[in-house]
Amino acid sequence: MKNNVKKGDEGHGKVIQLEELSWKQIEELDKKKTVFFIPISPLEEHGPHLPVGTDYLMARDAAKKAVKTLNKKKPDFTYVLFPAIPLGYSKMASCFPGTVSTHVKAVKAIVHDVCSSLARFGFQYVVICTFHMDLGHLKGIYAAIHKVMREYSIKVAEPTGPYFYSREVEKHEPKVGFDTKKEVHAGFRETSLMKYQYPYLVDGLYKNLQNIYIDLYSPRYLRKTFKDIGIKDGYIGSPAQADSDYGRWYFQEIVRIYVQAAVDLIEGKKLPTLPRQIKMIMRSMFWL
Repeated sequence: MKNNVKKGDEGHGKVIQLEELSWKQIEELDKKKTVFFIPISPLEEHGPHLPVGTDYLMARDAAKKAVKTLNKKKPDFTYVLFPAIPLGYSKMASCFPGTVSTHVKAVKAIVHDVCSSLARFGFQYVVICTFHMDLGHLKGIYAAIHKVMREYSIKVAEPTGPYFYSREVEKHEPKVGFDTKKEVHAGFRETSLMKYQYPYLVDGLYKNLQNIYIDLYSPRYLRKTFKDIGIKDGYIGSPAQADSDYGRWYFQEIVRIYVQAAVDLIEGKKLPTLPRQIKMIMRSMFWL
């Protein structure tokens, strides 16, 4: 970071955290050469074997690692990590203790107001980092992004949604011997991630959990909770097959797409977008 923070710290893995700066240090940042990373994901049940902070921890940790990577990759810019926001829309999991689900309008207001606060002081680049792929949650985020970009000269990217819903993960992932398309919530992928990042937070009972597969995007499941549709333990997928090596790959992949989003913003490249079908589904969720 420039000015009042030690010069050169970025290149040695120093992560600049917004809450540790004074207003004067923030004011002196080069507005045209600063990228903010804003992690936001709700506290939400993740089966009987993973903590409610799974999405929150992954978004926060991947954003932090992306900042470290960019400090070396593009050191002519400054990267600032915003305090992780433990909020989001999670209606389906709201039937389990520990899930904190906010209204979609609250998600929109939070993301819009945070980005607006930065934009009013001339900052131009923001990467929203979420690991929660509920379409209601994404609807709030994208509504906020579109609004703030109409109001201010600021560019905001949310890379995980387009990556996830375009099935990019399945195109790049290591071969695991089974169909990962059915891994929806607290299954193979997320359990693998937590085994890699936070093995001490993964309850060993995951090894005995049966495979559970269900199409959450079926119209008959709209506006229902997991328990309404018979998901009694709060997971969909095959957590028993979790593998920490896969978790390492997946975490690095999340970091990669965060880094690429920042580079694309800086270089003015076209950003990935949600598939047309997903946008249509989001628009059809008129009750949110």
